[in-house]
Amino acid sequence: MRKMTLIVAAALMTTLAHAQKSTIKAARNALADKDYATAQKTIDAAVANPETQDDPAAWNTRGLVYLAMQQAPGNEGKKYYEEAAASLKKVIALKPTYEKEDVNKKLLSVTLYNFNDGNAAYNKQDYANAYKHFGEVVNIFNLEDGKRFGSNKIFDTLARQSATYQGYAAYYNNQPDLALPLLLKAKTDPIVKDPRNFLMVADIYELKNDDANLLATINEAKAAYPKEQSIINRELNYYVRTNKIETLMNKLEDAIKADPSNPDLLFNLAVTYDNMANPKSKDGKDLPKPANYKETFAKAEAAYENTTKAAPNKAEVYYNYGALYFNRAVGINEEMNKLGSSNAEIKKYDVLKAERDEWFNKALPQFEKAIAIWEPIGKKLATEDFNSYQATLVAAKEIYAKQNNFQKATDLKKKLEALK
Repeated sequence: MRKMTLIVAAALMTTLAHAQKSTIKAARNALADKDYATAQKTIDAAVANPETQDDPAAWNTRGLVYLAMQQAPGNEGKKYYEEAAASLKKVIALKPTYEKEDVNKKLLSVTLYNFNDGNAAYNKQDYANAYKHFGEVVNIFNLEDGKRFGSNKIFDTLARQSATYQGYAAYYNNQPDLALPLLLKAKTDPIVKDPRNFLMVADIYELKNDDANLLATINEAKAAYPKEQSIINRELNYYVRTNKIETLMNKLEDAIKADPSNPDLLFNLAVTYDNMANPKSKDGKDLPKPANYKETFAKAEAAYENTTKAAPNKAEVYYNYGALYFNRAVGINEEMNKLGSSNAEIKKYDVLKAERDEWFNKALPQFEKAIAIWEPIGKKLATEDFNSYQATLVAAKEIYAKQNNFQKATDLKKKLEALK
């Protein structure tokens, strides 16, 4: 009698298993008919059933269903791919070799959804969601300790980019402890090489009052990007903040004594004096001028002039040189705009106008030289130079307009429009 019961029980189990296999097939059939509601309901029931909850075929089918739902017209903004990812990860957890190539293809689709949604969230300054989506790209790449996708070079690059953007998202979301390990890794990774990686790490160390690591990061950044202006400025900010500006100036001047014709050293000295004369906050806003403004301005002017002699074909030198004069003229113009209409103020206005125009006139030839160097390259300029070229055209156009040289202003306007 006991034997009979066992045979019946075994038969019943076989029948139940077969029924659940039929459920998985039914979900696939519904999906083939694009009956997504039935497919979803059927496969969700299958993975919840004790008989098939550990069946990789069921979870693989669920991944297929949710991915198909994501790709269906009208579902672009849905997050069905997140359920697809959870299902496919379950397949790997249950049986890593199950339909490996097919599972990998579906996971790569999921990865692209995450990457694109991460970018969209980042651009909207929704940094929490950007961090999550970029992190999911990294998580998928790291499945099975990174061995599952390790040979896929395209995915490897995408994962490194995602980890870096994840660090950016955490940085801008005021989560330095989350950002730091990601950015430390990014700053030495040639795939995602970018001076921003160093600058963000430096900011985090400053926030932590860790001057030793801050200075080490700046020195490392200078070695990697010796001509990068943002890093030069960051070093200057460090020495200003720590009241060690003389240390920086001594370092630069000693280096120039040893190599007096080095244009990079001369340019760094000019920019340093320029930044000392025209200090700015971290967010780029003007700070009050120093007490020795005129003296420091004159040193910046002389250093720029020396740099143009050492490097007569470096457009960025002429751009900065012109900007030194142009910004001084703009400051005077702002002072003029604050004046009233009394006789004394009108007289002061005329004096200031003459002074303003003098600085504009000094800026113009520097801008013209920069334009002459950049113009033949035009749209093919690297991003930073392209932005500087546009800024130079705008500034020169404004000066020509104030000089009533409308033909020249119109010519520059056309050059600007041609860059769009």
